[in-house]
Amino acid sequence: MTYKYYHIMISLIVLFAISCKDANKIKIESIIDEFEYLKNNNLIQENKLQNIKTEFENLSYEEAHEIQVSALYYLSEIAMIENKIDEAYNFINQAYEINHADSIYKQLHKLEQLLTPKDELLKIEPQKEEIDFKNIFEIGRNKIKILYKNKNYSGAISQTQMLIEIIKSLKEESKIKVELAQLYQDLAIFYSQEDKIEKAKSFIEQAIILNPTAENLEIQKLINQK
Repeated sequence: MTYKYYHIMISLIVLFAISCKDANKIKIESIIDEFEYLKNNNLIQENKLQNIKTEFENLSYEEAHEIQVSALYYLSEIAMIENKIDEAYNFINQAYEINHADSIYKQLHKLEQLLTPKDELLKIEPQKEEIDFKNIFEIGRNKIKILYKNKNYSGAISQTQMLIEIIKSLKEESKIKVELAQLYQDLAIFYSQEDKIEKAKSFIEQAIILNPTAENLEIQKLINQK
């Protein structure tokens, strides 16, 4: 009886372990389906996104590599939606350390390219007196234009916000109203392309306050019509 009881217990433990793994696999597939559906239909809202992110974070600690890698990959996707490029890179880098799949490598390479302009821009900062402000502004905007041309709107937003911080650190805001207005106008366009209309409206309003050009007013009109 003892021998028989022992084997029954072992069988139950194995069955329980397998069922848990299957349950977690089903769970992550379900979360992925939900995320893809919301993203593809432009239904993503902040509260839903955070709930899904929490689910993926919980599954990213799973011992099963397949589940862990999938969770990290989608955490990277969500971080990109939130314009948290550094966070997105950290998640995909963790996934790549576990699995060198092509899709993971492509995501890693894409994020590395987004982060590279940041490093290049920040290298141009020996002494503020010697910096050619106009060149920094033009170099930064040229990089952003390339991202926009390639329809990488999230990357363009991230780099524009970074360029704003850099030029603010170089000159007083009262002396760079035209440049700031241009960058706020750019942000309004980029957010409009992502259908984030409220943010687009906010930035075009800031641009108009700083520099109320006919172009800014026309862009505001177009955004308000969306």
